[in-house]
Amino acid sequence: MDHRDLHAAQAARWRAVDPLLPPPPAPRPDPMGVPGGHGWLRRTDPDPRSVAATWSAARVHRLDAHVAGDDPAGALGALLDRCEPLLGPAGDQDSTVEVLWPSRDTAPVLALNRRGFGAATVIAVRRTGGVDAPTPAGVRIRPLAPSDVDTATELHLGIVRFDAQFGAVGERPSTASLMREELAGRADGADVTAWVAEAADRMVGLCEVDPPDRAGWIAPLCADGPVGYLSSLYVDPAVRGGGLGAALHAHADAALLAAGATRTLLHHSPPNPLSTPFWYGQGYRPLWTSWRRRPAVLVSGSPPSGC
Repeated sequence: MDHRDLHAAQAARWRAVDPLLPPPPAPRPDPMGVPGGHGWLRRTDPDPRSVAATWSAARVHRLDAHVAGDDPAGALGALLDRCEPLLGPAGDQDSTVEVLWPSRDTAPVLALNRRGFGAATVIAVRRTGGVDAPTPAGVRIRPLAPSDVDTATELHLGIVRFDAQFGAVGERPSTASLMREELAGRADGADVTAWVAEAADRMVGLCEVDPPDRAGWIAPLCADGPVGYLSSLYVDPAVRGGGLGAALHAHADAALLAAGATRTLLHHSPPNPLSTPFWYGQGYRPLWTSWRRRPAVLVSGSPPSGC
């Protein structure tokens, strides 16, 4: 197949498995070619002083692939094998190799599993609106205020520190100051995009959203829209299990609906035993899965055989 046929075949498979998927990215020049597949490997090094560095390794290799035919796992596996010599240096613990793939297109997944990739993050989706969750007794949910920023920063760091156990994120020296800066901007903004929950004069919850006019960076990953993004939700462990998370989500959902969003996206870590069941209980379902191997270079120095 030439690149146009591969692109068309993958687009057709994606349409069949998930109507919310956009078409695959257009082919780029000079692909790596294997039977049944073309791929493009690129490396990015997030600025260590940026928020993006918290949610990423310091050195990131990303493979974009078009695979088709009777053996998409074999084609993706061959592309991954072609990438191996390009992933160095060996022993770089702050590096990843990543493949972002539609969650419902399971045909190529075996190739990722057999090469040490794991499902690191998921972009989940639900139709915006229709959420009805009461605020628990004794709790007040209100917009984030400038005086809340320091405490809200600690709550947001709770997300980072818990998810760091699963390998997809990690606290950097700049993380706290950058989160504080972002929350200060939300507190001073004309539109309400963040809320805190108080109980017994103590802040016990935080939720933040990006309405459609701020969610353009992720909107192309969903074929339906306008898209809003739920960027964080955290509940103090001491008060979990009483419905506060669902109440915060209801505030976020109502705000995104009022802002014109018809679909809400969020990121979560599949190994997280708290967030994964919570979000799917709120009506979300997987749209994209980011498969990652960290460090990027296999310990053995060579990929296993097979698909």
